[in-house]
Amino acid sequence: MNRKEDRPSKIAYERNLNQKGIPAKKKKSNGGHIPDYVKYGTWLRVNDPKSFEKGYKKWRTKMRSEMEENL
Repeated sequence: MNRKEDRPSKIAYERNLNQKGIPAKKKKSNGGHIPDYVKYGTWLRVNDPKSFEKGYKKWRTKMRSEMEENL
């Protein structure tokens, strides 16, 4: 776990969200407010930084606990 991509960083969180994609209920085509063509993590970081930070902190805590369990 020496690589930066493997650490629970904001970049790793954003990439994780980008890979998962936009939740179906938040897509504009389903009545949500997020355009269907954007990368979700990047969109969230730019357009809703408070929500991004809140999610990041929860994700970081989860990732750190998982890392400790694997030691």
